[in-house]
Amino acid sequence: MKVIRKILYVIACLLVLLTILIIICAYNPGLTSKIRGFIFRGKVAEIVNVNSGAASGGDNGEISANTVERDVQRMRSIEELGISEDSMITSIEDYYNNCHDQIVERGIGEYSFENVIATEELVQKIYASYSTKDYVEGYMDRTLSDLGAGSYDMDLLVEELTDKHFRLTHQIVLREGD
Repeated sequence: MKVIRKILYVIACLLVLLTILIIICAYNPGLTSKIRGFIFRGKVAEIVNVNSGAASGGDNGEISANTVERDVQRMRSIEELGISEDSMITSIEDYYNNCHDQIVERGIGEYSFENVIATEELVQKIYASYSTKDYVEGYMDRTLSDLGAGSYDMDLLVEELTDKHFRLTHQIVLREGD
C-alpha cells in the first residue's frame, strides 16, 4: 500500500509540474515558437502576433511563428501575381518605406497589404528586423505617429515564389490612439 501511495504522489507532482509548464508557455508564446531558418521550399511560413500595446511601447510586442505546409506544392511566379521585376523590393530601407506608405494610405482599420521581395537574403534581414523589433524604429513608430494610432496587431505571411522571390502579406489591425 505504501508503494502505491508513493507512486501516486510522484504522478501528482509530475502533473503539477506539467501544469505549471503549460501555464508558463501559454503566457510566453515567444518561449515556445522561435523560428530559425523559416523559409522552406514548397512551404509557407507565418509570422504571427506582431503587436504593440501603445505607440511608444513598441518593445512590448511579441513575435511567434508557425510553419504551414502548402496544399499546392507548385510555387507561383511574379508574372502569375501580376508583378514586374522593377516593382520588387531590393533593400530593407525600401521595405520600411513601402510598408509605411501602404499603411498610411489605408489608415486606421483592419486590412492587408503585400510586398514582393527580390532575394532570400533580404527576407532573412526582414525576418531578423521583426525578431529584434528593429522594424518598430524602421517604420512602425513613424507610421503610428503619422496616423495618430495608438496600437496595432499584425500577422505576416511569407510565401516563396519561383526564382527565389518572396511575397510578404501583412494583415494588420491598426487602432486609434487614446
